[in-house]
Amino acid sequence: FHMPKVVQGRSVNTDCYDVDNEMEGDTTFEEHAGLNPPYMKSVNKYLKFLIENRELMTPKQTAQSIWAIGRLRIYDNSMLDKMGEIALSVAPRCNAQEIANIVWGLSKVGYLEDDVISQLIRCITTSTKLTNECTCQEAANALYALGRLQIRDEESFSSLSAIILNRMQEATSQAIANALWAHEIVDLQPPRELLDCWAQENLGLVAAFGEGFSGDKGGKGGNKNK
Repeated sequence: FHMPKVVQGRSVNTDCYDVDNEMEGDTTFEEHAGLNPPYMKSVNKYLKFLIENRELMTPKQTAQSIWAIGRLRIYDNSMLDKMGEIALSVAPRCNAQEIANIVWGLSKVGYLEDDVISQLIRCITTSTKLTNECTCQEAANALYALGRLQIRDEESFSSLSAIILNRMQEATSQAIANALWAHEIVDLQPPRELLDCWAQENLGLVAAFGEGFSGDKGGKGGNKNK
């Protein structure tokens, strides 16, 4: 397998581009049978290289690497903590898609630093530029991450939901479903318009007299309250 040789042949001053792209490409092996597929040792070497050369990491490389971590289900808290630190350091230079990919990837491996996730998401919600460029899918992915990690950040939920509502014409049923699911997980009432849109698209129901579908404020046990 060629990956370890690629890493061993790199110098400290080498750009991380090739390492990052090859690690991302290895997500095609994510369904490999068994708990320890052979490519994992190589992936760990890639991550170690990226962490050691963190000052060279661009926002795009950071987002792609953490997205790949999520796809490959790499549950290494020590490495995840370091990748989270790198993500925070490049966050001011990230676009909305990169932030969404970062939090999605971290959520898939149960990242433990809730404050880091909230800070990353607020890079979108507190920036007019990023809020304007953020798509429905990216906002829904960020909400999904909050739900999966059970982070009850009401400000972020409200801001991300507003992004979806302002772009309802491009919202898919899956994006709306993910947003509603995230609200349910952390026991927050979703915007009525999201419920109405989901009900209309999936159940063929139309709100009568402008009342909307109220929906239950469901929740699941073990939620984190912040």
